[in-house]
Order: sequence, then structure tokens, then C-alpha cells
Amino acid sequence: MIKYFVKLRFYPGDPLEEIKEKDLKSFEKDYGVNISYERIENREMRDGLLMERTLDKRIEDVSQEIITLSSDKEDNFSNCIIALYKKYRCPRTPYSLMGSNDAGQKIAKRLMDAHGGW
Repeated sequence: MIKYFVKLRFYPGDPLEEIKEKDLKSFEKDYGVNISYERIENREMRDGLLMERTLDKRIEDVSQEIITLSSDKEDNFSNCIIALYKKYRCPRTPYSLMGSNDAGQKIAKRLMDAHGGW
């Protein structure tokens, strides 16, 4: 049995609306998948601007919101990704899917063109 696993990394300004854990729990229930959420915030206010030095940081340490989605059912997995893309749009950088397995990454990439929102 194939396990589908994807990490959707949203960087500041990427999602169309605020990512809320209660909404993710609703997606989890509606689609029968497992979803976890992590917010990493390392930006600082400097001279009136919210800034972050990223050049010397690992990608995992840069400010971002990460939705991790897993399932062993491809249809549930795909439909949940489509719903997430419609609500927040798809992540947009080359590193957005880093940490995903091959099966999950292929599905997430394929759905970006049709449902990504960019």
C-alpha cells in the first residue's frame, strides 16, 4: 500500500487567507486524511519593517507555515489538496514541497497547475 505524504510550505504572504487549525481539522475530518500544522516565525521588527535574514538559515528555520498531509488513499489525498489549494492557493517556491515523499510530491505538483490559484 502506498502512503502519500506532502509538506506544503507557505512563506509569509503566500496564503490567500490566514491558516487556522480549526479549518485544517475540518479538512481532516471531511477527507479522511491526517493533517498537522506548524508555524515558524523568525521575523523581527527593524526600523519599522518586519524583516528576516534568511541567507544563512536552513529552509526549516525560515519563517513559514507548514501543512503536513498524509493518507493511504490517493483520492482522499488528492481531493484534500485541491480543497487546500482553493482555500489558501498552492505554495509557490521551489522549496515548497521539501520534505514530501515522491508519491505525495507528484500529486501535489500535478494539482498545482489546475488548482493552484496563481
